[in-house]
Amino acid sequence: MSIKLISRELLLSDCPLWIVFQHIFRVFKMKWLLFSLLRGLSCKPKPRPDAIDMRATIDERVKDIASKFGSQMPKSKLYRFPKELPLLPEPLFHLRRGPLLGGIVGHEDERSVLRNLFLNASFDLSLRMLAPRCLMHREGGTFEELPAHDLALQSDAAVVLDHGTDVFIWLGAELAAQEGKSAAALAACRTLAEELTELRFPAPRILAFKEGSSQARYFVSRLIPAHKDPPYEQEARFPQLRTLTTEQRTKLKSSFLHFDDPSFCEWMRSLKVLPPEPS
Repeated sequence: MSIKLISRELLLSDCPLWIVFQHIFRVFKMKWLLFSLLRGLSCKPKPRPDAIDMRATIDERVKDIASKFGSQMPKSKLYRFPKELPLLPEPLFHLRRGPLLGGIVGHEDERSVLRNLFLNASFDLSLRMLAPRCLMHREGGTFEELPAHDLALQSDAAVVLDHGTDVFIWLGAELAAQEGKSAAALAACRTLAEELTELRFPAPRILAFKEGSSQARYFVSRLIPAHKDPPYEQEARFPQLRTLTTEQRTKLKSSFLHFDDPSFCEWMRSLKVLPPEPS
């Protein structure tokens, strides 16, 4: 059975959800399952009310998977998400709040264009459009891959975010104040961005911002707002925090602005589902 047919069956048929998933488990590896489900959830350009409905559908799918394949916590209404699917919920979270279904792209026409591109894109580009890849510049021109969380926005660092159709470069304020060092970091980030997108069509935009600039919001809005989580959860999902000094962590914490968007963990718990353990 093809991916397209499985997506259609999953979303449109009366077949029980768990039967469809049992068949998918036998046929596909995890990334192909993810690809099938997410393409189905974004199956055609939709007007704004339907995009809102699709975000609700994602919420229901997560609850269905947890209740059918997971286990209920003792003396609790919470379900554990199945340990066999640890990589599934976070891309779903990116999908519901990202440019395909969320509000970070200003106009519905732009979202429709992106959804059409997504449906016709290659497997790798489709996954990248859903779940951005985050890389932090290190001394010597190397890069460290990190979770796409806002905890990566450290003032002494440069960060590259590859979101498929757009690649963003963010320079922290402390780094930007050091002219020679920031120029070298920016050049390394641009080189990386060009290498990542060399064979990609259509060619993505490569945009660079400094911390605190008005345009930096386009970068920040694509990251999971993990700063809202308790410290133990932050460290579990973003281990790089453990390398920071107390002063650096305090400075990072104070740099975040308050807003209402939930973190990934807050969203999962609002659905009465425990977030999967970090891989």
